[in-house]
Amino acid sequence: MSEMLNKYCAKLFGKTGVIIEIGVVKKVTNRTIHVDWGKKTWIYQNKDFIWVPLTKEEFETRYKKPKFSDGALIRAAELELKITYN
Repeated sequence: MSEMLNKYCAKLFGKTGVIIEIGVVKKVTNRTIHVDWGKKTWIYQNKDFIWVPLTKEEFETRYKKPKFSDGALIRAAELELKITYN
């Protein structure tokens, strides 16, 4: 479980797949996962954690700029993620 620490998660909006929030896994215990979504930190039970944590490089290659909301682009800049068009 510790391999999830400091990895990135993205909340997607509906079927369009637009990223509305970017989170960072901050703490992992036997039963819970703590994710910092910028404005708030949520604590999820392991069974309720539905995201795939990605490294910075995986995140940058998987998600491209047209799929980001304005708020998600600001959060990406805060996290120093390099988001490109293609």
